[in-house]
Amino acid sequence: MSETGITVEKCSPHIGAEIGGVDLTGPLSNSEVDQIHSALNAHGVVFFRDQNLTPEDQDRFVRCLGEPHVHVGGKSTASKPVDGYPALRKQHFDENSARISGEAWHTDQSCAEIPPKYSVLYQEIIPPDGGGDTMFLSAAKAYDELSDSMKAYLYGKTAFHNADVAFDASVTKDNKETHLVAEHPIVITHPENGREVLYVNPYFTRHIKDVPEDESRAILEFLYQHQQKPNWTMRFNWTDHTVACWDNRAVQHYAIWDYWPNERLGYRMFVGGTERPARS
Repeated sequence: MSETGITVEKCSPHIGAEIGGVDLTGPLSNSEVDQIHSALNAHGVVFFRDQNLTPEDQDRFVRCLGEPHVHVGGKSTASKPVDGYPALRKQHFDENSARISGEAWHTDQSCAEIPPKYSVLYQEIIPPDGGGDTMFLSAAKAYDELSDSMKAYLYGKTAFHNADVAFDASVTKDNKETHLVAEHPIVITHPENGREVLYVNPYFTRHIKDVPEDESRAILEFLYQHQQKPNWTMRFNWTDHTVACWDNRAVQHYAIWDYWPNERLGYRMFVGGTERPARS
């Protein structure tokens, strides 16, 4: 336990930690914010249980970590904006839902030139019969475990990320060209902890630049399967009024839709990035 009373308990060997002794319904001290940042750098994703947040509380917490980022998908996603908070998205799914948000491995909005740095998800209602877990993987540990020859092959290569599958057809062609397509290095360097991160995902990544299509497809499929090995993944079981905060520069996540027709209600905000993903 720290001097501020904060506790950090690991969820698994390579990713995830639960933070206790923090009340997100009120202002945080500089020391508390620093310790949350440190936990994010060390574990990629952190969880806070028993936090009964209002939109104002969630907005205030996000602003402790940076500036809010408005979802680039606009109205084309399964989440919807909340009145008065343009960066806050409501994720309400029940028997009438045709789809949910994030039902595939991904890092949030890698289709943007400057993707969000962090995602903050507050789950208010959890399905009564269980389900609705979220899986996370460490893309940094996945890179560490690649062979030296594969690391050498990937050095300097970039890939194109596109929102054509993740967001629906109501996104216009102009929007796709100006906001929803980006080129990023396949391996990036985390700007705060210096770790190398495998930055491709099946939700947004489409093609490796200057590589034949069949070769690109095979390499990306290998990388996806490698990232998703259980050795560096974890599955988080939500409880009502739990907050998760994850670093999109280090981890990927997958929302499991196994609870239909039951209800699940959450609210998500992004913390805006300040620089393009890069390799130093």
